[in-house]
Amino acid sequence: AAGPVSPEAMLPGTAPAAAPVLGASFAGITATGWFPPDCTMAAGPSHVLLSVNSSMAIYTKAGSLVSQRTLTQWFGALAGGLTVFDPKALYDQHAGRWVLLAVGVSENPKASVHLLSISATSNPSGTWRNYKLDAMRNGTTATNQWADFPALGVDAQALYITSNMFAFGGGFQTAKVRVVPKTGPYAGGTATFFDFVNLRNADNSVAFTVQPCHTFGAPQVEYLVNTAFPSGKVLTVWRVVNGGASPTMTRTQVAVSPYSLAPNAQQKGGGTPLNTGDVRVLHAVFRGDSIWTAFTTAHSWGAGANRAAVQWCQVRAAAPALVQEGVFGASSGHYFYPAACPDNNGNMTMVFSRSGTGEFGSVLYTGRRATDLLGTLQGSAMLKAGAASYVVPDSGGRNRWGDYNGVASDPANSRLVWVYGEFASAANTWGTWVGSVGF
Repeated sequence: AAGPVSPEAMLPGTAPAAAPVLGASFAGITATGWFPPDCTMAAGPSHVLLSVNSSMAIYTKAGSLVSQRTLTQWFGALAGGLTVFDPKALYDQHAGRWVLLAVGVSENPKASVHLLSISATSNPSGTWRNYKLDAMRNGTTATNQWADFPALGVDAQALYITSNMFAFGGGFQTAKVRVVPKTGPYAGGTATFFDFVNLRNADNSVAFTVQPCHTFGAPQVEYLVNTAFPSGKVLTVWRVVNGGASPTMTRTQVAVSPYSLAPNAQQKGGGTPLNTGDVRVLHAVFRGDSIWTAFTTAHSWGAGANRAAVQWCQVRAAAPALVQEGVFGASSGHYFYPAACPDNNGNMTMVFSRSGTGEFGSVLYTGRRATDLLGTLQGSAMLKAGAASYVVPDSGGRNRWGDYNGVASDPANSRLVWVYGEFASAANTWGTWVGSVGF
């Protein structure tokens, strides 16, 4: 067994503690013609920003739509000739700025860029400044590589963009960490960057999908984290220090319970199972003295009940050392695409997807109080139930779902966390839903 299991699965027949309390709850962006949607979100003082493939929207916290555009429209001339996808968003509470990231790629001519948009103030309806950073460069070196599956992190000094780099017409090449000092673009000036490439884990295996933290407080270090791929029993924790002539990076290995590739998720009605992705880390937050993260793994509940489940971890960052971990799921269904975020009091909220033979693709949430038994989560609650079978295979036959859900701490209420995910809104159609939850 991979770590302690949750009360949801470990104590059948008992009443688990209540999940975090749902506050706001409203529909997000509806199907755009893209799949999978890739839900990401940011929460600011009075608004939430949602983005999917390949659109973004700004809502009030009460659920009123303020504006919506495609990502191509949002980035304007910078997106010309490019396919724009894989958005990521955050609200930088250090500086009161909104940040939206996407990647753009073109096969002919070959081009790959990080498209970066930064608000001039804390008002998302005000001025934004857009930047196009050449992703085919590794520092000052030109390559034949394009960026996929970007991630976005922030601390007091810089933005951190990570991506998996693939050769045009070829396979995976390297994980890249791009450090973008905030001083230039936050003042409306030039966005410069420093790249770390050819990353290897502490055991010298090739690093894949390195996730930067959304950093709260001022640890003077930016932490990043990744799993081994395609399976393993360690996390690699990276430390980037900004100082001197250029940033420096170090790494440390942290042992966790074994994880492995999960089966695809059955869905009600017997349609093609939903693709559950792999073991890569999907989101990471540093708060207090810990890194919180989660990913999908396989878990056997006995009697042939091998299911997709959520493995989550709290890692003391400075050591680093594992504080607690757990596996969350049940024999009755598949749990996948988690995103976890702590509040300012050490409570944690997590959003995830779920489906099974008795359930269409749905979005749920759970969490834990800081005082709960280590390694456990409270019972889950439904954010939005799926309403139909979803079968939209890609060119490789995968019935894509995900690739990630969104989660964000509310800067105006330190005990509130926002969650955002997809559900099957109609036959072969995805919708998205937003909620605020807290303890």
